[in-house]
Amino acid sequence: GVSILVAARNEADNIETIVRDVFNQSYPLDLFELIVIDDHSEDQTLEKCQALKASFPRLKVISKVIGEGKKTALQRGMQEAQFDIIATVDADCRVASEWLVSMISHWQENQTKMLLGPIVLEPAITVLERVQSLEMLAIMGLTGGFASYHKPIMANGANLFFDKEAFEEVGGYGNSENPSGDDVFTMLHFSEKWPESVRFVKHYEAAISTRPQPTYATFWEQRKRWLSKKGSYSNWLVKGTAIITYLANVAAFVSFIAIIVAFGSYWADRLMWILFIKTLLDLIITRTASRDLQPHCGIGHILIAEIFISIYVTFLGIFGNVKNYVWKGREIKVNE
Repeated sequence: GVSILVAARNEADNIETIVRDVFNQSYPLDLFELIVIDDHSEDQTLEKCQALKASFPRLKVISKVIGEGKKTALQRGMQEAQFDIIATVDADCRVASEWLVSMISHWQENQTKMLLGPIVLEPAITVLERVQSLEMLAIMGLTGGFASYHKPIMANGANLFFDKEAFEEVGGYGNSENPSGDDVFTMLHFSEKWPESVRFVKHYEAAISTRPQPTYATFWEQRKRWLSKKGSYSNWLVKGTAIITYLANVAAFVSFIAIIVAFGSYWADRLMWILFIKTLLDLIITRTASRDLQPHCGIGHILIAEIFISIYVTFLGIFGNVKNYVWKGREIKVNE
């Protein structure tokens, strides 16, 4: 069976949707459970969860967790989990009715210890949302590509399945000084101990969907949160890939500026090739991921995405390296 854990903080607007989605699975009801752990919410999240228990008696709700943060909440949920397979899902996500069937069928076929589930963003409207959708597809493409060679470098706790006993064997989440990274750090522990045990599920029915960040401010805070993990990575492949990716985006940014400032010049013409080659590579990765995970996602904004991403990544590397950020109404301090 599967114990599905949802750590929720200030998710009053979303919690009912994810609970109904989970209990709407085509998977046998007696083979899974849903545990929602309230991470000291300041809205009506807990009250809504308690009210939902009347409609869904198999829903477990945990509150008054000692300590705070997603890692602490999930570990508290694992103490109550009755099944051997743990699945973590974010409270602001949607799951289709075949999600659990798809993930478990891959689990049984591969005899794995961890499954990296795919993430897609809900249909985009604004340019910012379209850029995030394309970026997420590229991330999924890279996640699946590295995992296929048994060298995983990324994971997302919004759709992550792992063996409970194996999790305890690697010492849990670790990196307690960093409140984020419940996904990547755990994946790296699994990969180092069991190199072929981590698999990526490349199928749209296994995907969960989430909303893109609605504003540039929340987008920036999310990226700062992602960046906050970098100092805790010891895996050379993860660090090397991050450095190469950053340098490639800086090169694309410089190329874009050169094309604007000195269009037609000798150097601008040559730098244009950097932007062209990077765009082509990202197009291939994004297109491949799109076919498997989000067939109807348009990629017509790829050039706009390239320019936007190269700009924000360049500036994030310069100005985003801070020790605190705001997430879910809570100021998070890292390594203090």
